[in-house]
Amino acid sequence: MARPGWRWGAFEDANGELAAVGRQLLYRSDRGEVGILATVDARGRPRLAPVCPIFTGPGIYLSVGAHTPKAADLARNPVYALHAQVGADDLEFQIRGRARRVDDHDERSSVVSAIPFPSYDPDDPIFELLIERSLVVTWPQRTTRGHRRSWQAPTAE
Repeated sequence: MARPGWRWGAFEDANGELAAVGRQLLYRSDRGEVGILATVDARGRPRLAPVCPIFTGPGIYLSVGAHTPKAADLARNPVYALHAQVGADDLEFQIRGRARRVDDHDERSSVVSAIPFPSYDPDDPIFELLIERSLVVTWPQRTTRGHRRSWQAPTAE
């Protein structure tokens, strides 16, 4: 059965500990924070691109340049993975799922007004990242194995 994508707020409610790590590594109110987005190109190959996630309301969003490969990739195949920059003590955070294009005027306006970085075009496509899985890895010592904590959306009945 397919896993439904969860909005960030529902993910926070389901697993606040992992969501707190994600927000810590993916969000800066003054300028945004950079994460690495993985998409799939038209030939089925993975593609990586830097992005600045936008948190507003119950969602996590991306504003992507209209003429960028990532915009074309997400429009054609909404599967994504987003990895945060590695934090202190090699703290890692990743979410995976499907992106949903945002066309509703009010929702777009809310996202645009929450953008903390200066370079964007308010007419660029906006996608909400719906979450199917999350992963946090901590590396307590360089000589040990990482400690993995994960979450996945429940299977639809």
